[in-house]
Amino acid sequence: MADVGRLSASKISCLFGCSMAYFLKYIQHEKVSSGAQLVFGKSQHYMLDRFYDINYKSAETFSNFWKYYWFKQCAGEFLKGKEKENTKIIEHPYFGKDDNGKRVEKCLRLGNHIKFYKDPVGEFFGYMKLGSNILTRFYNRHKDKEPPIEREKRYHMDLFGHPIIAILDRIDKYNGEHYLCDYKTDKNPPKINSFVLHRHPQFTLYSKVFREVFDEIEKNILYYHLRSGKVLKTKRNEKDYDYLKQLMDIAQKRIEEEDFYPFYGFHCKFCDYQVSCEKYSLSFDGPRIDLENKIISAEEFTSWHTNEEREQWIEMAEER
Repeated sequence: MADVGRLSASKISCLFGCSMAYFLKYIQHEKVSSGAQLVFGKSQHYMLDRFYDINYKSAETFSNFWKYYWFKQCAGEFLKGKEKENTKIIEHPYFGKDDNGKRVEKCLRLGNHIKFYKDPVGEFFGYMKLGSNILTRFYNRHKDKEPPIEREKRYHMDLFGHPIIAILDRIDKYNGEHYLCDYKTDKNPPKINSFVLHRHPQFTLYSKVFREVFDEIEKNILYYHLRSGKVLKTKRNEKDYDYLKQLMDIAQKRIEEEDFYPFYGFHCKFCDYQVSCEKYSLSFDGPRIDLENKIISAEEFTSWHTNEEREQWIEMAEER
């Protein structure tokens, strides 16, 4: 029987999105490189929390620290122990400008603890610029406003008979009313009437936790889309809590019964567990990974076999 541990919004979303990914991440604890978009999101959360700890004199100062932090993060300089020892630093040459504006060849050092895709240099600087834009807008919007009453607060409690953990990005109080706010670095904000905004269990969980702790009803839950600066409002009610309870009951049952299976789809392209998934796959009788830890395409995979072998397989299949 697998250990359920404390349920969270991330665990529930992962389990119902692809239970094989849940198995690899939370049961097997597979060590994989994190996708650049995930690392970027976590790094932005760190910066937004730091905004309230450090009195940055200008948006430029805040943005410049982000650039320094992003370089250090991607170079693996914040890693410790065995993780740091096992991280390989890869040098990526590129052309940039020196202090005089002259075009010169440079080198960008990136650790393999972060998974970039087709263009590591372009993606690295793209995220750097995106982060600067987000943080500059955030600085100008919030510099002279009251800080949240709580931020990055971690709650442990029991809900509906299940131990849970929830981390709320921020709780603000205006005119005696409380607002729950969650930062999002998604490419696009959800539609104003979308299920993602109004039915997603993440906000339902946060709402229930807040009401249990503060013993009052929040005014709104705010979806803070950092790329655009849009802030969308949503609310939750008892019917949402009933749905959340059902999800949590089903989640516990599936985890305890080790009911894990892959759900293949477009999301696989962005999954950090592609290689591990192939290794555990029963559909293909085990791993079919090449020496560079990449999934072998169907054309290459079938080309390993001779025509004679194919004919034998066909005969065996017809006999069955």
